[in-house]
Amino acid sequence: MYAPVIHYLKETNIRRDRVLPSPGRTLVSPGQKVKATDAVAEAPNPTGHFFMDVRKALRVDSVTAVDLIQRKKGERLSQGDILAETGGTFSRVVRVPCDCYIKEISSGVVIMETQGEPVQIRAGLPGFVRDLQLDLGATIESGGSLIQGVWGNCQSSEGPLVILCDSPDQELTLQQLESSVLDSIAVAGYCYSSEPIRAAAEMQLRGLVLSSINPDLLGLVDNLPFPTMLIEGFGKIPMNSVAFSIFHENEKRDAAINANRWDTSTGERPEVLVPFQNQALLPPEVDEFAPGQNVHIKLPPFSGEVGTILERNQGLTNLPNGLRAPAAVVRKHNGDKITVPLANLELII
Repeated sequence: MYAPVIHYLKETNIRRDRVLPSPGRTLVSPGQKVKATDAVAEAPNPTGHFFMDVRKALRVDSVTAVDLIQRKKGERLSQGDILAETGGTFSRVVRVPCDCYIKEISSGVVIMETQGEPVQIRAGLPGFVRDLQLDLGATIESGGSLIQGVWGNCQSSEGPLVILCDSPDQELTLQQLESSVLDSIAVAGYCYSSEPIRAAAEMQLRGLVLSSINPDLLGLVDNLPFPTMLIEGFGKIPMNSVAFSIFHENEKRDAAINANRWDTSTGERPEVLVPFQNQALLPPEVDEFAPGQNVHIKLPPFSGEVGTILERNQGLTNLPNGLRAPAAVVRKHNGDKITVPLANLELII
């Protein structure tokens, strides 16, 4: 049975593909140094289409209209630009009503396309451009400490790490949000009331990393004006000791947070990278369960705890809820031994 992997790494190399949903143009070159917030590619963002009938506007036939059109397919026009005119003493003119792009010209009728701000893909982490993907984006390579989570609000930023909690099970309070967190990525425990979130929204944070939150706060957190990610999920779940330790070891160091959504189809997760030069190997994205591996428990009753696989049970194991499933014996950090379904585990690599 293949095991999902989550990364809590003190030192590693990583590569991340940053690609557009549709072809556009790349904005970087191989070997270029980038910041987490730098755009690496962009694509047009069509917002609508409209027709301009030059025949009707100038009161001419189709052949004459084609001759009078002064623009070509693919040309970009600004509001007020001349599209066609008759010339002469009493010249009649057709002007475009807004910024647009000529999509097609046929028999004196011009199809125009309006466009919004381009769709941009950002690097999401500081590093170097390793490879380009033609018209789609680039592969970014970097190294450092890496901590992944389970949920993010689809924003990215950079800043120094500030740790607000003294222990993994400490709740975020208003008192912890002092002026020292300004222009920083704040790391805290779980949050169960809305007051700290509302206060954080008014502060100039570069990012917020929480162990977990009250699920009723999801809408509030999702709309914060800075990147926010959860290490464990929803509820009162303390941060696991491995991630907590890495954050503390890197306090006050510059970090990058890429709080994208967890995509189970690609394995992409929200993550924090503390960059530094290293020669570590690239971590695997999948593996197989085996004795001696460190694991993170995903679901109750041991959510957020970590331990080591002592034994992988043969066949199916009878569980307390009456189900039978593949399982393993795990020794928690406090020494207790528990039996956990493999589906409730992910490898810490």
